[in-house]
Amino acid sequence: MAEMGAIRMFMKMKAFDKIPLGGSISYDDLAASLGAEVPLITRMAWMMVATGFLRQIGEDRVAHSRLSELYASGNAQGVFFQIMFDEAMVPWVQWPQFFDKYGLKEPKLGNHNPHSFAWGDPDKNFWEVISKYPERLVDFNQSMNTLDEVLPVTGMYDFSWIAKAEGPEDRPLIVDVGGGKGQALKRIMAAFPEIPAKRLVLEDRAPVIEEVIQANERGFEDVQKIPHDFFMPNPVKGALVYYIRRCMHDWSDENDRIILSHLADAMAPDSRILITEQIMPNPPTALNAWTDLCMMNLGGKERTEKMFDALTASAGLKMVGVHKSLATDVAVIECVKA
Repeated sequence: MAEMGAIRMFMKMKAFDKIPLGGSISYDDLAASLGAEVPLITRMAWMMVATGFLRQIGEDRVAHSRLSELYASGNAQGVFFQIMFDEAMVPWVQWPQFFDKYGLKEPKLGNHNPHSFAWGDPDKNFWEVISKYPERLVDFNQSMNTLDEVLPVTGMYDFSWIAKAEGPEDRPLIVDVGGGKGQALKRIMAAFPEIPAKRLVLEDRAPVIEEVIQANERGFEDVQKIPHDFFMPNPVKGALVYYIRRCMHDWSDENDRIILSHLADAMAPDSRILITEQIMPNPPTALNAWTDLCMMNLGGKERTEKMFDALTASAGLKMVGVHKSLATDVAVIECVKA
């Protein structure tokens, strides 16, 4: 814990940037470059020297290790550590106070969760809190985009039937609900080019959709782009497929029930909902459990297949298929109206 605190402070001060690659710097010069007291910088550095994270040269100079170099500005590994410290560790260490205040029960709201409580804004949700810190928001979004790129979109579910579906030519074929800037939709389009772009719909919050419209990316121009809050009734009625990827785990059962109920209300009798999420085994792996507790900080949760079955049923849906990835815990859960 002490080492993590020292690393986070060095990142905040950009102290790792001041240590020359392939060289060393005196504690005096490092402190002066940061506008800090020498004893403070020395004591923090000594913690990292003791663990091997930094190297000390003689008695008064410090140098990088191969690991610490990755924590200078702009390195993905350092950014991920910073995100985990700020958005996970800070809330975790305040769990005792949080559960004393709110009781021994799962966080059920977008606000009044461990994250908003720890950062002093209990009435706000995660996005409202982190938006007050622009640098953290940029780092978080970049890190999540990187993670998103390595998680599968295609290869689990065969979308090819969608292009062959009969019906009116103006019927939307896929509505990507909460689809961000269309990252997943673009991968579906690339894998299944026979699905007409003009019959695809991207939905997300108004600022996100405006960014997509302004970007006017080639090959994505014909996709319909609609601002939408998925806690409100869906404006696109009777689409063939409503696709929602990596959104369910951000929210509690109560909130997800609202999201799915609105989709169920928008469905035609032959519509499908495709939910792409990580499915936890029971018992979970250490990584599954860790991810779940990260999500609990935000008022969300990871779920087992049985949990998804109960959740979808509570929203008037029936699970008819679980299409799993061979390489990850990610799966596509296929639902129809019950």
